[in-house]
Amino acid sequence: MNELLGIVRRVVYPVALFFIMMSVAIAAKRAPAPPSGMVNLSRGEPYSITPLFSTKYSFSAPSFNPTEGTYQNSGQLTDGLIGSSTKYNDGQWQGYARGGARTIILDMGRVNTVEQIQERFIQIAESDIYFPRRVTYSLSMNDSDWAVVGTVNSAVPPTSSTISTQTYKLSHLDDEARYVKMTFPVDIWVFADEFQVFGKKGIAIGAVVPRVIRAQRRVYTNAYCPPGSPEVGGTRNMVLIPNGYYKSKPSLGEITVKELVPYVGYETRSGKITDFMFDAFLFTPFGNAPSGGVYGANLKKPTVLSDWIYYLNNTFNPQYNLSALNIATEKVKRILRKTDYKTKVEIAIPFPTPSATNFGDINGDGHSENLSNLSDRENVVKWYINQVMTRWKRAHFANLKLVGFYWLQEQWFFVEGKKETALLRYTGKYVRSLGKVLNWIPFYQADGIQRWRSLGFNGAWLQPNYCFSTFPVQELGEAANLSRQLGMGLEIEIHWDALTNDTLRAKYYSYLNWGLKKGYMTQAAHAYYQNAGPGTFLKSCMSKNPAIREVYDKTYEFIKGTYTRTSIKR
Repeated sequence: MNELLGIVRRVVYPVALFFIMMSVAIAAKRAPAPPSGMVNLSRGEPYSITPLFSTKYSFSAPSFNPTEGTYQNSGQLTDGLIGSSTKYNDGQWQGYARGGARTIILDMGRVNTVEQIQERFIQIAESDIYFPRRVTYSLSMNDSDWAVVGTVNSAVPPTSSTISTQTYKLSHLDDEARYVKMTFPVDIWVFADEFQVFGKKGIAIGAVVPRVIRAQRRVYTNAYCPPGSPEVGGTRNMVLIPNGYYKSKPSLGEITVKELVPYVGYETRSGKITDFMFDAFLFTPFGNAPSGGVYGANLKKPTVLSDWIYYLNNTFNPQYNLSALNIATEKVKRILRKTDYKTKVEIAIPFPTPSATNFGDINGDGHSENLSNLSDRENVVKWYINQVMTRWKRAHFANLKLVGFYWLQEQWFFVEGKKETALLRYTGKYVRSLGKVLNWIPFYQADGIQRWRSLGFNGAWLQPNYCFSTFPVQELGEAANLSRQLGMGLEIEIHWDALTNDTLRAKYYSYLNWGLKKGYMTQAAHAYYQNAGPGTFLKSCMSKNPAIREVYDKTYEFIKGTYTRTSIKR
């Protein structure tokens, strides 16, 4: 993606799987035989597959090759054959993409005695295929009341670059059951090949009915994060302002007063300010940094201390960005005679990439932080937050209110596992100790999305990613349902070419139209993604072309809750 496009958006599918597939003719091997005294109870039996969150429209779409459907053939998990130890596309491996997790339920057709359960997986990290972090097995007599009989954790870390297979085996059972269930998280892609249940047909002497302990069902909010919620610092409609380092055209990261006024206040076609527009602004860095690193998570291109200082200096420069927003707000306040008004601000926290083993000395003690250590990552995040707070206090922005911080990485960085969770919780706790909120905008189906609260975030908006893909438009409804289910706000996204491409502009209006259909126009807090330098909405505002200018006007109507359905000919 060209730098001119602004912030790089992470799409749902792994980059490494974009290549065109070549058919691989590999002779399938027989699955392992049952242990002595046991029979295979699963061979040829039917099963169902259910994701934690719906992927009906996103993963059935021909957005990329391959899609999830390419790797799902009926009956393959119980056909008695296993896949290659080095290839995932041999017709035996069954692939599952995103969706939070998968639950696979096998029906043996009768009550049997289960003694051993196992499932085989493959890891090819370079293709974004990882072992599930754990597999939980459960048994049931009626497909309703379930007994968890064990969980098997992965013995191989996701950081391993070796192509390998792993069998998650649970032994020493002696339980009666008709149904066998396995559940496993899906971080990006998971490939499985044979679901095997071994034991004795019928009820053996001494077999027991496993004790059913009703697991406490996860209760989701089932309501959008409302506009003005304390969880998002009281924001209602927050626009993203990309700023920072831009090598070929520095001015793109230096947003001026003139450029910001039409964001703070609604500017009519005649040039008059008649109302407020966006009530909150998120300053977030471009992807690339001066050192050649990337501000988001990129193990091959980590940022270092000088990059973080550059971004701080750029954001707090007295000539543009925050300073310009302060002046722009003052101008709009005077025009509208709203002397008490303050524009809300959130500032992004760059991702402290664990591969930055020589990050730099943050406190002058001669010690360079090694971000492979959790404690050093915490130190760097705390240092950065303190820098923002100190500089904010020093700037005396009379017309701005710093409400919180934004975690730049758009998914839970699962390769760090528990350490990543600890870092996020530490960050959230520290931010809240300062009276601020920590917010997040994960991409659609991002890792960790279902537990954004327990990860340490106060509030979150969901990226649908519709405008960057070839998803069917119904995916917006799917994303809205997920956002509502998880108690999130929604990000409204406009493609960088929407002002010159009718199809892409129609996609933007689809976001607004579905806001009417799904209720998120008035019921949810919004974040607005746009291109940088000086910004897609500003370009729309300044356009003399009525069709282009309409984008700005319709966005204002959506902000105010007065929008009505719009369509354009394509």
